[in-house]
Order: sequence, then structure tokens, then C-alpha cells
Amino acid sequence: MNICVFTLVFIINISIILTALPPLPSYDKQVNALLAQMTDEEKVGQMTQISIQLILKDSTKPWYEAEIDPIKLTTAIQDYKVGSIFNVIPTGALALDQWHDIIGKVQDEAHKTRLSIPVLYGIDSIHGANYIQNAVLFPHATGLAATFNTTLVREIGKISAHQTRAAGIPWAFHPQVDIGRQKLWPRLWETFGEDVKLVKDMGRAYTEGLQGDNLTSNEHVGACLKCYVGYGLPLSGQDRTPAWISDRHMLEYFLPPFEESVRAGAVSVMVSSGEVNGIPGHANYHLLTEVLKGTYQFEGFTVSDWEDIKRLNYRDHVAETQKEAVRQAIIAGIDMSMVPLDYSFYNLTLECIKDGLITQTRLDDAVRRILRVKFALGLFDGRTAWPNSSAINDFNKPEYYATQLQAARQVITLLKNDGNILPFDINKITETNKLLITGPTANTLTSLNGGWSYTWQGNEQGIFPQNLTNKTILESFRTRLGSTKIDYYNVSSFDQLYNVDNLLNASRTASYILVCLGEQSYTETPGNINDLTLDNAQLELVEIIKNYTQVPIIVALAEGRPRLIRRIVDLSSAILMMFLPGTEGGQALVDVLMGTYNPSGRLPITYPKYNHRLSTYDYKWCEVLLDNTIDVEFEFGHGLSYTTFVYSHLNVSSTIKWNDQINITLNVRNNGSRQGDHTVLLFISDIYRSITPPNKELKGYTKVSLDSYEQQPIQFILNRSDLSFIGLNLIRQTEPGLFVATVGNLQANFTLLADDIHSD
Repeated sequence: MNICVFTLVFIINISIILTALPPLPSYDKQVNALLAQMTDEEKVGQMTQISIQLILKDSTKPWYEAEIDPIKLTTAIQDYKVGSIFNVIPTGALALDQWHDIIGKVQDEAHKTRLSIPVLYGIDSIHGANYIQNAVLFPHATGLAATFNTTLVREIGKISAHQTRAAGIPWAFHPQVDIGRQKLWPRLWETFGEDVKLVKDMGRAYTEGLQGDNLTSNEHVGACLKCYVGYGLPLSGQDRTPAWISDRHMLEYFLPPFEESVRAGAVSVMVSSGEVNGIPGHANYHLLTEVLKGTYQFEGFTVSDWEDIKRLNYRDHVAETQKEAVRQAIIAGIDMSMVPLDYSFYNLTLECIKDGLITQTRLDDAVRRILRVKFALGLFDGRTAWPNSSAINDFNKPEYYATQLQAARQVITLLKNDGNILPFDINKITETNKLLITGPTANTLTSLNGGWSYTWQGNEQGIFPQNLTNKTILESFRTRLGSTKIDYYNVSSFDQLYNVDNLLNASRTASYILVCLGEQSYTETPGNINDLTLDNAQLELVEIIKNYTQVPIIVALAEGRPRLIRRIVDLSSAILMMFLPGTEGGQALVDVLMGTYNPSGRLPITYPKYNHRLSTYDYKWCEVLLDNTIDVEFEFGHGLSYTTFVYSHLNVSSTIKWNDQINITLNVRNNGSRQGDHTVLLFISDIYRSITPPNKELKGYTKVSLDSYEQQPIQFILNRSDLSFIGLNLIRQTEPGLFVATVGNLQANFTLLADDIHSD
């Protein structure tokens, strides 16, 4: 369901979309020749993935003392024929030369094996090459989705690929294309939001950026789509807990982003740690084999998540033994097992083969898929599997930092701006009337970067490079305004309020009060929460300040989820959502608040007001009719600017024949005195159909940059398939009838005329 959006800018962007990679089966001649020489032990070794912890001398040592144990490495590669290694040491990101040493030794050992099959090393490069010291850390995915800028996302993918491959690592576990529909879920910020089209577009752009058109180059890596599938809608909101998703809902919302990136050439897929409708992801034959490998013709390989095959036994209780768990997973369609801390998978798989529980055909299929990707990555070509020593020289480039700052700026979404209190009036901030800064996220890098930042949880400030210590919000303002115009009071942690007397005294003469709120960094299960409401101490901090002074309060939110702030919305003169903007987030906030940059972010998620009313923007009509209501804090797509954009002349043909293109045009005008960037969102409502329709769906968007009082025509071109849905028979179809196009406050009706054919 791709939509062509025609503006001059968009036409230019189309020209840079990368050409397709060679299809993976094109390597089957080499793969089959190699496969014919392999023993069962060598084949199972290729399916075995272990963590780097198994080959280190001491994984508890500081990152700068990381050292490979040659005996453990020999055991892994020679005895167990291990085909893949992943992860960083638990104590944190490694320097580039350390990675070169480790990867080089791993590949040297692999080269000594009978068939010299290189090891495929993988890493969680989630918002840049975050496990490599001094890599550029970008905003996380939900923040990037707020930019509605696929060109920027593709460029970030390219930079992340370059810096990951520079370490000698050819495989990145990203992007996360499971749609984020559950606000409590601690991995929400790894998704591109709640809308299926936006997730499809962003996921494809990031995949194309990572993989490019030549996977053998030192500039690109293999992508790994996560986490297949339905992980993002746990009923409880807790990580790795059950989801209940109907087949129709799965086909309509959760599967399309995976299909999109598979069609774009993604070479691997990581399987969800959750379960859907009582079937764990790692035992779901229908989704793994029938849908992914069958319907979508995925030719790459699937990899389990951490220890999830074992968990079929001791957590999910669908396998009575560990051996049965291995059998179930491989038969379901798992090709590689992230074991990851022992060799049990290797031994149990060989037992299953010996006992006839896993066929040679299925074994060969799994190994063939893995070898295809290794050939596609060029790992068999000369020294490509080894790190390139010259990569150190151009690891960081000036343009990378420019892109990093650009992304952090575009992420920031202005949610409220009463009386145009922002941007700051610089003349009001003096040594007498200072800018007062407080709040738990004001002077920390961890809350700007979130999880997967040098360490898994990203919560160790001390591991951040020293040259980044001046990048917090506080230090960024001190750099801009000078320390004499800043008052800072550290009066609260995330969940505890301290003595606020000095803060309140200082507030009497402040020009503005910037309260920096949000979350400490987290990911996965450690990020589980029982209540979406922001910590009471943070809300109380704003309430106390407001009760004491009439000085304008500006709230900046650095958070991975839309934490409830109902109590303080009316108390705040302005509110900005920073998401998790990366290490340039502090500078970006300064630029926005000082007026250097005009904010342009728009929410890719609905920001809720109440704990038990966590709706998405595409709710059904029954939720707002017959005395039902939807009441949210900020709607999907909400985002203010320092200028005003006005839409006019929305036009669409009133009647459209079955196979005609649907041309929707309008004008957008910057009606203010400042230049600004703005994303135009097109929503379509299907008024009547055989399956109850959502009230509206995002079907197109384009980002424009307009000078003061400049006007630009916009054209969206839709096809009949863009109006389709999953019908009664679970097949995608389009029905004739009345539709409504909505852009801002403008609406235009059109009718799709009937035809003899009603399915797509």
C-alpha cells in the first residue's frame, strides 16, 4: 500500500532510493557446493550463536580490559563449529581497536577450520553504533518517527552501518518494525510508533540505509528486523508477556511493516520473545514458515532472541524438555539459536537429528539460509570478514555530527505554547533575572540516550566518553548563555523530592523556569512499570513551583513512553516532548527554546491522559458515538511551530472509477513571520464497509520547508489498494463507497465506484 506523494522535494528524494540488492538465492550455487561438503556437526554449528561472554577471559572486567581467551575461542570454533557470535561485554562498549582485535582473532580461528567458514558477528546497533566507543548516538526510533522524514532516517541507517562495519561487525540487530500499540511496553521507544504506514516507511528507509545496494562493502551491514511479530501489544504492558491479536488485526497492523522491509531486502529476522494467542513466537510455525518464508518469500534466516528456545520449556511450558524445545523451534522455522551462554543447542540439535526428530531437509534449509547471508555480506571474499584497519581513520566524519544535531532538533515536538511564551526572549534572561533549571533529567546524559547506550540499560553515566559530559541540557545552556545567567537546583530524583526552599527562593526573580522531567534509561523487562503516570515526585515539583510563583514554567520531557502528566499540563506555559534524542538532545533543546531552530516534530503516538484509556488515533466509531468518548492529552500528529501553517483548497474528484488514481491536492501556506518546516498529514476515512472501519487512517505525508508567507501546492496520489483492508475472508480487499479525505481542518468527500472485482 505505497502512496506516492508528489512535491518537488519528494520527487528529488525518490531519486536517491537505493537499487535492489542481489537476491539471496543467487548465491545458492556457492552455498550448495559448500553445504554438500559439510557434516551434520558443521551444519549445526552454523545454527549456533553464542555471546562474546563465552570466549572472554573475564567478562566482569572493565570494558577497556576486555580480552579474548584463546582456549575458549578454540573450544567454540573448533569443537562446537560455532557460526555466529554476538553482543558486547557486560561492562560496556569497546573501543574501535579493541573490536578489531576481537573480530580479527575470531575470524583467524574460523579460518583454521576444515571449511574455513567465517563467523557472522552481530551487534545491537540500535541508535547508531552504540556499542562502539565514540560512535555517534542518534535519537531512538520513536523520536525519529516524530520527524516524518524518511530521508533523514535512511541517512542515519547509512551512518550507523558505516560505524558498525568499521568495527569489523557486518550484522546489526535493527530496525524494530513491530508496531508500537501498547503505551506501557518498555520497548515502545524502539518502535516507529503506532501507525502502520509510518512504521512501514520508516522501517524500509532504515533497512535500505543499513544495507545499501552492496552488502560486501565496508559501508553497509545486514539488517535484522525485530521482533517478529506482535511483540508490541502485550495485554499487560509488561515485556515478554502474552499478546492476544486476531488474525485480522495481525494482517492489518503487525505484519505489513515486516513484509515491507522483507520486500526491501532485509536479510534476517529476529523472533519475538512474546507469545500471540497462546503460541510462543519461537514455536509459531504458521507465522515463521507459512507467512514469513512462504507468503512473503523471505530467503534470509531467522534468529532467536536471548535464550528463548530454552524458555519454551521452563517459561512457556509448551515443551516438556530442553530437547523438545529445540525440536519445536527448528521445526517451526528458527534457523539460528541465540543460545547464548552454553553449547546446549548444539548438542541437543545433533541428538534430534540422530533420533530423526529433525529432518536433513529442514537442517539444510536453515544452514542454506545462513550461508546465503554470509556470502551476500562478502565474508568469503578475501579479507572482507576481517576488520579493515583503515576504518579507524574515517570512523567519524564532520557530516555525521551535523546529521546527529539535525535529527535531535527535528525530533523535538512542541506540545503546548501558551501565549507564544516560546521561544525565549533573550533580553529577559540576565544575571539578575536568570534562567532557572531543575528536574531529574536536566544534568544527565542517560535520560537523553536511553537504553542500548554503551551498556544494555544505558544507565551508567560514567561510561560515556568524557568529551560528552558537557552535552547535558544544563551544560548545553551554560555553553550558550554562560553560567552567570543560569541557576540550577538539583532538588529531586526521578521518584523522590528533596528540599526545594532554595529553588523556590530563586524562582522569585527568574525569567523562565525550565523543568526537565522524564525517565531514567531502561529497556526490555527492567523497564516494566505498573503505572503510566509520571513519578509523583516530578509532578509535585511542578505543582510546588506553580503554587509559589507566576514565572512561566516550561516542561521538557525526555522519555521513551508518553508518561501521564495530566496534573501539570494546565500549570505549564509550554511543554516539549524530546523523546530520547541522543547526545545532541541538550543542544537541540537549547536551539529550540532560544529560537535558533523552529520545532517541527509531530507525535507518532497518541499521548494519553488517563491510565485506562490508552487508545490509538485510528479508533473505531463506536468509541466516540452513543455517549462514548475519546479523551487524550495530545493527539497523534500533534505538534506546534513558532509560525502558523494554513491549508486551503483541498480537492479530490467527487467520483472515482475502480482503477483510477486518486488525486488529492491542496495548498499549504506559512502564514507567520518565521521560516518553518512542516509535515502535512493526509488521513482517509472509509465511511461504510463490511468490517467496521477505523475513524481515519494515515495514508500520506510529506514534509515541506516554507519561508515566511510562502505557499506551496501539495499533491497526494493514491491507488485503490491504498483504500484496502483485511476483509471477512482474511484477504485484503477494497470495497466501493464513500470516503473522506482529511488534512488539518479541511475535508473532502469522494466516492469509489463499483466494479466487478472487489479484491486486491
